[in-house]
Amino acid sequence: MAWVITPPCEGEKLAKCVAVCPENAIETSEEAGQYYINPYKCTDCGLCDLTCPVAAIFPAAAVPKQWRHSIEENRLFFETRGQSG
Repeated sequence: MAWVITPPCEGEKLAKCVAVCPENAIETSEEAGQYYINPYKCTDCGLCDLTCPVAAIFPAAAVPKQWRHSIEENRLFFETRGQSG
């Protein structure tokens, strides 16, 4: 199961999660307002969640209801970049 970064990250881009990810699965772009976790690279270690200063990272199955749209946004970020597997 992959982890998902949700709206509390928007505008933050503090990158603490990026620094600890052993799979280099967390990415962003100039246009993006936040980071995203590549669901095809994520190994479910949870280190990103432990270091997130804004409590924006959740296992996909535990994303709060109000942020469920983040699961699809995360997938689309990588799909549109040709990194879907």
